[in-house]
Amino acid sequence: MAPWNLLKKAVCCPAVFLCILSIGSALVSLGYPSAGAIHGGSVETIGPDTTDVPRDPLSAPSTALPEEVGCLTPAQLPRPAPPNVSGEVTASWYGSKHHNRLTASGQKFDMHKNTLAHRTLPLGTKVRLVNPDNGKSAEGVVNDRGPYIKGRDMDVSYAMAKQLGFIKKGVIKLDIENDMGG
Repeated sequence: MAPWNLLKKAVCCPAVFLCILSIGSALVSLGYPSAGAIHGGSVETIGPDTTDVPRDPLSAPSTALPEEVGCLTPAQLPRPAPPNVSGEVTASWYGSKHHNRLTASGQKFDMHKNTLAHRTLPLGTKVRLVNPDNGKSAEGVVNDRGPYIKGRDMDVSYAMAKQLGFIKKGVIKLDIENDMGG
């Protein structure tokens, strides 16, 4: 089996080298800096300008990196306006057990920020909650999904529950509106 292994290495190593070389050339042709530019010129590279094939002006590489062109991540893509909601919801709060864990939006949950979980409102929706028992209100952003307990419509962060005055009560009826003009 030793000759077979030697043959595999003899074929694979040049193939891997050629793949890496072609990826590097493709990146340079797309406008990314060459390895020499990244490492302060201490690496010699063969770029697309060493070819003797004439360039078509339409196929000239872009000098702008994707970050400079203004590419958007999926979280930054424009979304349709969330539906206007208002009415009464049953809310509970969550805090230290979930603190620093990832939410459905990909952000870490911070129990000290005004965020909330809702099953259907689009992530990023701003809502205003009002406690009808004491008149206190708080504004927050939907960044998670839930709650998954029957009879509850939303979970608010510890910070929002404190502002609304229902830490000790735990579960409460709140008034919700999300037509906040923005």
